[in-house]
Amino acid sequence: MKKLVRLAFSLFIPLAASAQMEEMLSGIRNYLLQQPIKTAKMPSHPLLLEVDRCEAAKPREILVLLSYKKLSCAAYPGTLVIAPRLIHPEHRERVRRMGYPFAQIPLGFELAHYYEAVKRYKRPVRLEPPMEQLFGLVEKPRPQENAFGMSIRRHDERSIERSTSNVAPIEKYLEGLVTPAEQRRATLMKTQGAKLLARRWHEEVVGTLPRYDAGFRLRERTVAENPNFTGYSITIDALPGVVAQGVLLKPSGLRSFERRPLVIVQHGLMGRPESLFGQTLESPDYRTYRNFAERLVSQGFVVYLPQNPYNGDFRALQLLANPRGLSLFSFIEAQYRRSLDYLTTLSYIDSKRIVYYGLSYGGATALRVPVFDPRFRAIVCGGNFNEWIRKLISPALPYSYVHTKEYEIYEWNMANIASHAELAAIGTMLHSHPIPFLVERGHRDKVGTDEWVTYEFERLKAYVKDPKLRRLTFFDGEHRTDGAVAIPFLKEYVQDR
Repeated sequence: MKKLVRLAFSLFIPLAASAQMEEMLSGIRNYLLQQPIKTAKMPSHPLLLEVDRCEAAKPREILVLLSYKKLSCAAYPGTLVIAPRLIHPEHRERVRRMGYPFAQIPLGFELAHYYEAVKRYKRPVRLEPPMEQLFGLVEKPRPQENAFGMSIRRHDERSIERSTSNVAPIEKYLEGLVTPAEQRRATLMKTQGAKLLARRWHEEVVGTLPRYDAGFRLRERTVAENPNFTGYSITIDALPGVVAQGVLLKPSGLRSFERRPLVIVQHGLMGRPESLFGQTLESPDYRTYRNFAERLVSQGFVVYLPQNPYNGDFRALQLLANPRGLSLFSFIEAQYRRSLDYLTTLSYIDSKRIVYYGLSYGGATALRVPVFDPRFRAIVCGGNFNEWIRKLISPALPYSYVHTKEYEIYEWNMANIASHAELAAIGTMLHSHPIPFLVERGHRDKVGTDEWVTYEFERLKAYVKDPKLRRLTFFDGEHRTDGAVAIPFLKEYVQDR
């Protein structure tokens, strides 16, 4: 009978977790659909593509021709005709991604001449085919596009000539922006300071959501019972219709008056809170996380494992969020804020001793959430800290995101505002107490190289002079948690004070 109960319990938990995940994603989706799309100028373009033209001394009209056919000027007497040659769809997404961190979207090249003509001649310009024919319902708008940028994607792409001749100069131009952008970020940090840079990050890059102070509407259930801890699945309201979820591991044997330090441990891409405890040695999750949450419980921590929304079919949410001035991290930050608001009401958690550990996408979260929240006392970023802009836009790098399906990774104008060094530095400068930052990296982690991680860490050192506030540790391993240095580092900042 007991075996049947355990079997039913083990089957119920994954089903319940999947239902919770769908609740979170659908809540975010519905919230976004209620938000207005922000009007934005057409993104700039790094290079004008090749263009065919029909000149007219005193043109009766100006026409931008998007027929993709050989231009015959005899057919347009007295008309100034501009016919840009388009990027083939096979290459369009690649160059769009490369331009996005610099706030330049080559996707808009198709209409670049249209906008230039409007600006230059200050008179109406006719688009052929007409806008009514081009424009239609766009279910997945791309970031920072207005009606024209969205409409061009609705046009029949089958007639576009297959050509790569105009891609190489675009890529060369965008790769040439890396160093100037790095210098620009350094200047911003030194001249504008952490406070203003933090505001620009939220307003211009990831977006921010209003505080939500209604009741938590707590839902709780037991998901793990162990001699060392009990695990509780927690769901609370983070925003209207949007939940924050996670698993809280409460150590056994807590005395009624005892207040323990809290560590937030964040999983990586497609992970779950359950990935970090109770795993067998043969489990893929064990190879990545090594039951890291259990190790921390044994060190005296209360452990909270948030469920972040980068699971399931989440990437489409980024496409919905960006034209509204938001991103997935807008919601992750709101979920964290509410989760901490709730957790610090629990009698056995010490609100002045909260630290953070994140791996992979959890390491990305480390750079985008806890550095901005003064309630954190120390942060560990595992398997993510990198020379990020080159990783994003360099097609030749084997670990670049240019050719992967992970299009949600790109953040608008990040290259000119703050990359990893600046974000880590913000946490040490923004609050009344600095938040020490540790980078943990495996030598064989294929998300980057030791050299690129060290390069970006040297940039961090230029901002943060105190070596106690910025540390880098390597271990002999792949893309996984380690903890040999990270756990003592976290414990250092939760000692009774």
